[in-house]
Amino acid sequence: MASEHKVNILMVDDQPGKLLSYEVILAELGENLLKATSARDALEQLLKNDVAVVLMDVSMPDIDGFELAEMIRQHPRYQRTAIIFISAVHLTDLDRLKGYQRGAVDYISVPVVPELLRAKVSVFAELFRKNQELQALNRDLELRVAERTAEIERRTEALELLNAQLARKNQELDAIFKTAPDIIFSSKPDGHSDYISGRFHEYTGAQNGASSGANILEYVHPDDLERSVAQWSRSIEKGENYECEYRLRSKNGDYRWFRARALPIRDHAGDVARWYGTCSDIHDSKLLEHSIRDSATELERMVEERTSQLRRLSGRLMTMQDEERRRIAREIHDGLGQELVAAKMVLEGVIAKNTRSPHRTSVMESRDLVDRAIQQVRSISHLLHPLLLDDVGLLSAITWYVEGLAKRSGIQIGLTVDPPELQRYTPELEMAVFRIIQEALTNVFRHSGARNAMVAITVKDSLLTVTVHDDGCGVGEHVSELHPGSIGIGIGGMTQRAKEFGGELRVTNANPGTVVELTVPCNVYSSQEAATA
Repeated sequence: MASEHKVNILMVDDQPGKLLSYEVILAELGENLLKATSARDALEQLLKNDVAVVLMDVSMPDIDGFELAEMIRQHPRYQRTAIIFISAVHLTDLDRLKGYQRGAVDYISVPVVPELLRAKVSVFAELFRKNQELQALNRDLELRVAERTAEIERRTEALELLNAQLARKNQELDAIFKTAPDIIFSSKPDGHSDYISGRFHEYTGAQNGASSGANILEYVHPDDLERSVAQWSRSIEKGENYECEYRLRSKNGDYRWFRARALPIRDHAGDVARWYGTCSDIHDSKLLEHSIRDSATELERMVEERTSQLRRLSGRLMTMQDEERRRIAREIHDGLGQELVAAKMVLEGVIAKNTRSPHRTSVMESRDLVDRAIQQVRSISHLLHPLLLDDVGLLSAITWYVEGLAKRSGIQIGLTVDPPELQRYTPELEMAVFRIIQEALTNVFRHSGARNAMVAITVKDSLLTVTVHDDGCGVGEHVSELHPGSIGIGIGGMTQRAKEFGGELRVTNANPGTVVELTVPCNVYSSQEAATA
């Protein structure tokens, strides 16, 4: 039976009947059966096919079986091919010897026993098949050996190249370690140092032979040691990057600032296998940093001091301005005002005595002019410094000013107060609040084009809030943000007055109009203090 693949069996006989009988006998083997009726046909079949067994008759015309066997054996490909002679005539021992000398593997006499013939052919066919398989395996093995040899050669070349590159990298790394200005170190997973570069020994004076046992922390400044150890322990515990700044003692006993950084190197399981890090000298930059910080602190102190001085000066100027306004107002009211009142009284006396004088009309007109002048003097005096503010308080002064501005400007101005009765506050605070409301309403009259305005005063939790809202054209974004270059003297003065009392002034667009809001802490001013002020 054929195993995996069929082999060729060549049957050679000049008698077709014998070929047919051989074919019937060998058909059970399941192999490829090739037939040849002459030696010439047999040679042609052999040249075209690989034959496992040649079954041939000895007695054939032209070329007998012995001669054909010799010819077959001369071909390199068929030197080991199994040849089985079948003969009904040449049956002597000499004939058999001659057949074996020609390369036969067997010599069968006629009549042929079918089972025996099949068995012998089957053995040589299977042997040929196994030989072919063995050759194929040998070729495959040789190919694999050649490929493996080539692969080993390539890997050997690559390994040699890698070793050469590694040696060069090691030389470069060694050169870096030796010439690097930074201290380079490595540590075990538990944080114990096992290598420190020569820069450390040069700086600290530690013995070079103690590189594996030297510990950087032994040279850390005592004031920095606890922090450095805590940070290193935390990094070891969590497996996180380490970074810390500390001072290291030099061989001269001096200390310089260093910045240490270390990274964990992990194995395939993710556990820390080693630590590698550097320690860089940052002393000069640290001193510069401290100098800059000290300079910045000093500058901030100077700016704060100058700002405080400017605020005190600004407050003093505003106080002097208010005092000067009060003085001028009183002089106008008590001096010019009284003189005008006296002139009015004289004119009224003249009118009363000269009822029929032709100049009576002129004198009466002069009296009216003097009366209007008295009213203007009083208005100017109140605008410069409302006497109501000193005598009665903030609410009366604001009420008087709002009503007067509404009459003069034609703008409908409302006033709401919560609570309805305001207590007395310090004169300086009342003056500041009055001036801010006065300036805000003046801006409404001059710039907004508004027809209506509202002033709201609220006191709650020792915080006084004043809101002035109009329905005019509003203000620009830069003005609402109180940019120094965008606001005028009026808003600037209002802002400064608010800051003098720890308050805040905000200007916002209300769409339509503008909202000016003042919030300032308020302290109650006792009635006795108000009486003596």
